[in-house]
Amino acid sequence: MHSPEFIKASHEIDNELMDQALFNQCLENAEGDEQRAKAMYIQRKIAEQKVSCEPDLDEREKWPMLLPLLTLYSLGTIAVLLLVFGFLGLL
Repeated sequence: MHSPEFIKASHEIDNELMDQALFNQCLENAEGDEQRAKAMYIQRKIAEQKVSCEPDLDEREKWPMLLPLLTLYSLGTIAVLLLVFGFLGLL
């Protein structure tokens, strides 16, 4: 089973819609072997698509990591206040 990125890159090669500059660079790196150049092109296109669609992890993780910390700090502050006023009430 091929990934959608692989299928898209393969269709680009089959339909001659590929990025010619990138393919020429792959052909040069493959030392003229067209099959290797096509494989290199597909791998590069897959890598480009995966990098471009990754979400910003800092923005995504900001609140899910902040909420547990705020909860723990709030509970800790309340517990300390209760202990302090509890001991002051016993005196």
